[in-house]
Amino acid sequence: MGRKFFSVVLASLLVMTIFVPHTYAASASGDEVIQLAKKHLGTPYEWSGESPDGFDCSGFTYYVMEKVGINLSRGSYDQYKQGTSIAASNLQKGDLVFFSGTHKKGISHVGFYIGDGKMISATKSRGVAVDPVFSGYWGDKYTGAKRFLDNSFFSDVSTDYWAYDEIKHLNDEGIINGLTDGSFGPTDNVTRAQVAKMVSKSLNLNSSSSSHFKDVSSSHWAYGYINAAVEAGLVNGYGNSTFKPDEDITRSEIAAIVNRAFEFSSKNSSKHFKDVKSSHWAYDDVYALASNSIATGYNDNTFRPNEEATRAEFSAFLHRALD
Repeated sequence: MGRKFFSVVLASLLVMTIFVPHTYAASASGDEVIQLAKKHLGTPYEWSGESPDGFDCSGFTYYVMEKVGINLSRGSYDQYKQGTSIAASNLQKGDLVFFSGTHKKGISHVGFYIGDGKMISATKSRGVAVDPVFSGYWGDKYTGAKRFLDNSFFSDVSTDYWAYDEIKHLNDEGIINGLTDGSFGPTDNVTRAQVAKMVSKSLNLNSSSSSHFKDVSSSHWAYGYINAAVEAGLVNGYGNSTFKPDEDITRSEIAAIVNRAFEFSSKNSSKHFKDVKSSHWAYDDVYALASNSIATGYNDNTFRPNEEATRAEFSAFLHRALD
């Protein structure tokens, strides 16, 4: 009886040990994963292959991820059940992209996203190769994406960057996205269209198809966001029925939009900006943000209201407003 009981317990412990859920490593970057994957360009396709002699699609992702300490299931269908779901607009290097209906119904192909709308995967026709994700053969078969790299982040925003926390939080919330090459462009000027989108997403505004500006056609990527922001009273256009969506936006314009969006109450503030006089059109907005610690200005006691804002600066403004 005792021996039988001990055998049952031992067997249970072995089962528990074998089937402990895998955790995903944070030690590899997206660039490192892509570098490993690209070493196998041209490797022939082999059904059930998972070695440099030959790969099938999930064998390829399984092999590369194992090299960086991440244990995936074997099979694209099962790999799709793992990881964290990622929107197509939020793809970063190293994410896995999945496709359906290639040779059977349901998930049937997987590859690594490498940036710029492309992936590397093991294909039947060309072996390991690079292809566009959203056009050509794979375009209408794209199904979703999963993230396994905890530190998969923008290539130009290091952990010690002054706005890292703000950018990462907004990115995690799906409010901001990077560029197609996997970067964020933190020092690039932020545009009027980008601000309209980020504020609209922050407030969960429904996209609108009502046209308001002659220079924002229905084909513009931010069409729905701009219209939603206009209808919510957050942004304005110009007197000639234009919005100038792709022009840079100034710090004073951002102050006005953020204040309209979050309706900050003005408080007595010891902050004084020598370049924002009471006659300035955005005076109330600038000081509303300053008194609520959303905007701090510069060390020389200026706000520089007419300067363009960078993507990092706007991310900081928006994050503080949401906090």
